Amino acid sequence: IFDAVFECTLDMIKSNFEDFPEHRTNFYLLLESINQHCFAALLQIPAEKFKLVMDSIVWAFKHTMRNVADTGLTIVLTLLQNLDSKDVAQSFYQTYFLNILQHIFSVVTDSTNAAQLTNQSKVLAFMFSLIEQKKVTIALYNQVEIPGPIDNVAYVKSYTQDLLKKAFPNLQEMQVSVFVDGMYALNQDNAAFREHVRDFLVQIKECAGEDLTDLHLSEKQEQLRTAAAAKLKYQMTVPGILNPHEVSEEMND
Repeated sequence: IFDAVFECTLDMIKSNFEDFPEHRTNFYLLLESINQHCFAALLQIPAEKFKLVMDSIVWAFKHTMRNVADTGLTIVLTLLQNLDSKDVAQSFYQTYFLNILQHIFSVVTDSTNAAQLTNQSKVLAFMFSLIEQKKVTIALYNQVEIPGPIDNVAYVKSYTQDLLKKAFPNLQEMQVSVFVDGMYALNQDNAAFREHVRDFLVQIKECAGEDLTDLHLSEKQEQLRTAAAAKLKYQMTVPGILNPHEVSEEMND
């Protein structure tokens, strides 16, 4: 089934972010389901096809359609969680870890993706926890080029700092260093980690003289969605508040 639908659908949607929106959405829902329910089979596909899958996931979380971007972030987080303790995990980390990290930072620091900050932060927190807890045991750096006494914790810190300093040269070195230190210190607290990332995005926008409205709006929208869901859940427990047509079939289930 995967062979029959994957590459032909990918060819339809990869040239831009607009064509075939229904195919696009369901394509990523298929990847999400395979990742959740057939992960072992996913690891058995040929390397060149697996690379296409990974490229597709990156395209997903960079997508302009919010539902596709959210699905892409869910896929990459679940994939990383599924890999934990698998025999192939270290070879995967060596090939894809830094690439994923770089692309996640590219969407986190892009204001057009501000609405996905919560899910983006969850992925980053998990990735930094893998490094901090030394679950990535294989060297992520070229041991010939960097032969000295260094480990992945130090290397990923240096790699991230260099990545951010090149992207945002107006930031002070101390700002970048404190931010990266926080990625290690706060990765077990999703709420604190997200606020740490948001504070850094505010610093980026302040240094560039940009409008901060988008960051605050996305956070406010998330708060309102959570409040609305909690309100609906409460109303459903009180007979007579909601009309039957106001309760979706999913809620009834």
